[in-house]
Amino acid sequence: MKYFPLNTDQFEHQFGVRAIRQNESIVEATPLYQAEIALKRQQLEENAGGYFAALPESLASQRQAVKFIIEQAGFLTASQNLISGENLAIEDSTPLLSIASHVQEDLVIMSGDQTRGFPMVAGCVCFPSGWSIQEKIGQSVLSIHQPVPDYAAELDPATQRLMNAIRPGRPVWRMNWGIRPSSQLDQSPVHKPAIVEAAERVNQENAGQRCFFRVERQTLARIPDSNDVLFAIHTHQCKLDQLADREVSNLLGVLQTCPPETLSYKGIAPMKHAIESFLRSRLPGT
Repeated sequence: MKYFPLNTDQFEHQFGVRAIRQNESIVEATPLYQAEIALKRQQLEENAGGYFAALPESLASQRQAVKFIIEQAGFLTASQNLISGENLAIEDSTPLLSIASHVQEDLVIMSGDQTRGFPMVAGCVCFPSGWSIQEKIGQSVLSIHQPVPDYAAELDPATQRLMNAIRPGRPVWRMNWGIRPSSQLDQSPVHKPAIVEAAERVNQENAGQRCFFRVERQTLARIPDSNDVLFAIHTHQCKLDQLADREVSNLLGVLQTCPPETLSYKGIAPMKHAIESFLRSRLPGT
């Protein structure tokens, strides 16, 4: 798998921030670009209000973020009407929504105001893992992550430092992981009943095909001419039976040492034993 965050076979609260190299971008296009863009555009056409939200104060940052994304992404060209004499995507009243239909990433803008806890001021999130932009808009970083087990004690201090430390022109990235009983990219709360039902159908025999290891490549960049931070989330996934031997071994160990509350939060708990049995069957010599 292109991105695999589990470097050992022991669970740990990962932060793992790394610098983005000069020849790398905060957004990327994969072979699935056309299919995922078509899916995102369909979602936004049918229910833009369910996937996009913005506070009025965010408009200037949205426009700066769009300029930044266009500069970063060589695959966004004038032929896509993003760079024109009228600067359509930039001057639009919802510029982040306009650019979102041209990149695979979900896009979020966090205010750089530490006194307010770095609140989320805008976002277009079509492929979330169990949350929605409408329920998070306006919340601080700490409030947004309140459901995450041990976040306040283990990860919030590092997050606060990171939000202050990001410098213009020096973006960073990290990874987040999960296992889902479906390849559906949009796993927002409205789909929870169907996802729960899919998890109940997972067993040792079908886990390799039904379950998907899901990794988010999360990039964070200080928006030029703004104190705000652009947070881009690109979801990559593959079936469990497509993982390499080392990945299988590390994932099995992490599941075995993962706290129950974290397994529940990630939605893995109902499938845990079936997944572990499948992974054991994949190990060399078994």
